[in-house]
Amino acid sequence: MAGRLSCFTPNEFAVLEALMRRVNRVSVTLTVDRPYLAGERPDELDAFHPTAETSARLCEAADSAGLPVEPAVVLAPDVPPRFAANPMLAFLERNWETRESWDGDQALLQPEHPLCGLSVHAAVNRRAEVEAVARDMLRRVREDGSRWRDLAVFLRRMEDYADLIAAVFGDYGIPYYLDGKMSVSHHPFVEFIRSALECVAGGWKAEAVFRCAKTDLLGSADAVVTRDEIDRLENYALAAGIDGWRWHDDRVWYPLSMGDLETEDVPDSADEAMKSLLALRDAMLKPLRTMERRMKAGATVKDLCESLYLFLEDTAAADRLEQWSREDANAGNPGRMAMYRPLWDGVMNLLDQLVELMGDQTLDLQLFAGMIDSGLEELKLGAVPPSLDGVLIGSPERTRSDRIGIVYLLGVNDGVMPMKISENGLLAEDERERLTSAGLTMAPGARRRLLDERFLAYMTLTTASRHLWISYALADDEGQGLLPSEWIRRLKQWFPGLPLRTLSGEPLGVESEKEQLAFAAHPGRALTHLISRLRSWRQGEGIVPGWWSVYDWMREQDEWKNRLVSLISSLNYTNEEQPLQAETSRLLYGDRLLASVSRMERFVSCPFRHFASHGLRLKERRLYRMDAPDIGQLFHAALRQTTEKLFAEGPAGMDALRWQMEAAAAVDRLLPRVQSQILLSSHRHRLMARKLRDIVTQASTMLGGHAALSAFKPVGLEMSFGPDGMLPPLSLELGNGRWMDIAGRIDRVDAAESAEGLLLRIMDYKSSAVKLKLDEVAHGLSLQMLTYLDVVVSHAPHWLGRPAQPAGVLYFHVQNPLLHTANGVSKEEAEDLMFRKYRMQGLLLADGESVKLMDESLNQTTKSAVIPVEFKKRRQLLRAFASGRLHAVGRIAFFGAIANSPYRQKNRRRRGCH
Repeated sequence: MAGRLSCFTPNEFAVLEALMRRVNRVSVTLTVDRPYLAGERPDELDAFHPTAETSARLCEAADSAGLPVEPAVVLAPDVPPRFAANPMLAFLERNWETRESWDGDQALLQPEHPLCGLSVHAAVNRRAEVEAVARDMLRRVREDGSRWRDLAVFLRRMEDYADLIAAVFGDYGIPYYLDGKMSVSHHPFVEFIRSALECVAGGWKAEAVFRCAKTDLLGSADAVVTRDEIDRLENYALAAGIDGWRWHDDRVWYPLSMGDLETEDVPDSADEAMKSLLALRDAMLKPLRTMERRMKAGATVKDLCESLYLFLEDTAAADRLEQWSREDANAGNPGRMAMYRPLWDGVMNLLDQLVELMGDQTLDLQLFAGMIDSGLEELKLGAVPPSLDGVLIGSPERTRSDRIGIVYLLGVNDGVMPMKISENGLLAEDERERLTSAGLTMAPGARRRLLDERFLAYMTLTTASRHLWISYALADDEGQGLLPSEWIRRLKQWFPGLPLRTLSGEPLGVESEKEQLAFAAHPGRALTHLISRLRSWRQGEGIVPGWWSVYDWMREQDEWKNRLVSLISSLNYTNEEQPLQAETSRLLYGDRLLASVSRMERFVSCPFRHFASHGLRLKERRLYRMDAPDIGQLFHAALRQTTEKLFAEGPAGMDALRWQMEAAAAVDRLLPRVQSQILLSSHRHRLMARKLRDIVTQASTMLGGHAALSAFKPVGLEMSFGPDGMLPPLSLELGNGRWMDIAGRIDRVDAAESAEGLLLRIMDYKSSAVKLKLDEVAHGLSLQMLTYLDVVVSHAPHWLGRPAQPAGVLYFHVQNPLLHTANGVSKEEAEDLMFRKYRMQGLLLADGESVKLMDESLNQTTKSAVIPVEFKKRRQLLRAFASGRLHAVGRIAFFGAIANSPYRQKNRRRRGCH
């Protein structure tokens, strides 16, 4: 029987004892300082305690089996054969339990010496540590004639280095084999089972349904669901709020409202798309629904396990795993290819164990799903080496391999070697000792494992036959400092004068040429370091001649010269986006562009945001929630309906109670069309709907009050201008044969007669407080209202049959404010304070007569409660400025400007491109 084993499990001891009863001779090789016979027990501080215990128990088992114990053969040469050519490692093994110091040739302590058997390295971080190991491996394979299988990497904490080693060794082209059991909790097959059970046991959550679908295992042979179809269904489900019971109720699956809330017609294409989505939903959910029916009909664990197995059969999961295995084999991934069969067997074993342990017991479906989830979480698979010639990566506890020439022991930090052992079992340490003294065989506890760390260190440090590389990191991934292990101090005591080499992450200018060029071990990494050194050289730092040799070599290699040229160009790169080429801009935007004022404002806010939205046509995914645009649409539609109806009634429609009733009725009519009936979907959203109804009702009442005090009456509500609108677009010539047509929709246009003729004003409903600031107008950030006024005044002769003059632009804040007063107020005072809360903001013509037409109460007071005006103030209207500014912005936008430069105003936060 083989050696380098320190202990056996109780089952393994039982197998050995049964073997002893049936054979005449059993040979066991153990790493121990002397033989321990039956009845002997080593001291608990003995360095070879694990194997000494094993030796005694094997002798006791032989006596029990009636097999005589022959005299032990002790293999104790002065110098073990594997260390015959390496005096440093021989000294380390021979003086393991002594305090003697190395008195041999000091030249052997230098890593450059061919007979150096031990080197210690301190790395600035773990990545620098792994990359230094990769470079040393390449050097030994190229120069020393080593094979990959002669090299091994040992790690005490595999999780700290496994992903890093995979990435670095992949970059350097080093074949390796990771010795250890790998968790498969995130494998698509495991996630498929977990999410499928979560669907049927957790109430059909949308997140679980799509997790299950995106494993590419949900479906059947006659109904294959592609990833594009799943994405399309997910977009609809997120926008329509499909979750829980809604998956199975066809009544809540209807086309989404994409436009005006008052538009009732649904195009035929929307109905066809809806039928396609329903067919896709049924094909995707059919296996899950079948499994749900079977599980609800079953009563025992056996029935539930059988239902899960039949679900895997219905979805042809085994065939899909076999297909993936063949694809990996064809792609040259033997490691992944060999993973699928053990994974299927592991799941089947889990189901078999549940049936064997509690098959006849009844179990709640949620508890069963939890048990399956826990079993899958603990499922781990061992891998088979993909080739014979590869670097072995393992842990000292698990990996036992002979004939290893060079061992790289990484991460030798404090708390890692020796390992900090914590008690995390059900039994405390003193309880374990009492059970052990009572004759019960127990696994080693925290205290025993900590004492055995010394034996584990012996096994690790004496594995290599040619060289032992020991390294530790000075900082972790987050930059926190790390300390070296106490074994570093012990090695320095054994070998006084042993140098400590520092490993940096990149070549430094202060290093010698040889040290810098050591980083050029692999072309890919050499190119990275070359660009780094050239960048430093351009900044005035010196560069050693060897890097120019690297540059010349790469320039002559067809495989690397294109990448070299590309990376060299990055040295002159500045983070400034160049405008699009004229042809590209023309392909994106065309020769005659239909745009809106808000689009031009978005460009001024940030050119790149405009490019992403309108050039690349990126859109945010619609979600089932109430956002500000949805609330704004509800406000606009309800106020339009209310205003249109009550102004048509004349003086009879000016009653405040009538405004309240009509506004509430308009909101109730519109609620089912807001975001797929979201405001009717739950008690929380119904409360939100009631608050929105109150806001619209109160705002409508104030609009009625404003109308009673104003000679301006609506002549246009939700009036559109553009190619298909009531008014033609605002056309601007941009040059080079390109035009821009401005289109939009105006919330409300009011008109009044004056001594100078017809006056027009623009009103815009806002769900938040907005002011028209002159500095924002000047910079092109707020051009909408002035552009609207320009459009209606310019087209008044054709629209109203007579010319008109501008009177102003006003914002009306749709709100339901609270009154804050220090003392109580009367009802009349409260109504007056509330009325003033709705004072509109904007810009007006500096003309007293037009202002009085907007608020006839100005005959008695100097400050209006309706509009933002006092007779002591005079403002200039900027109507003529808007079209000129739009023309300038349009030329810049549609001739290719895409700079990522969001605007910034003094004392205001910078707005990002989002």
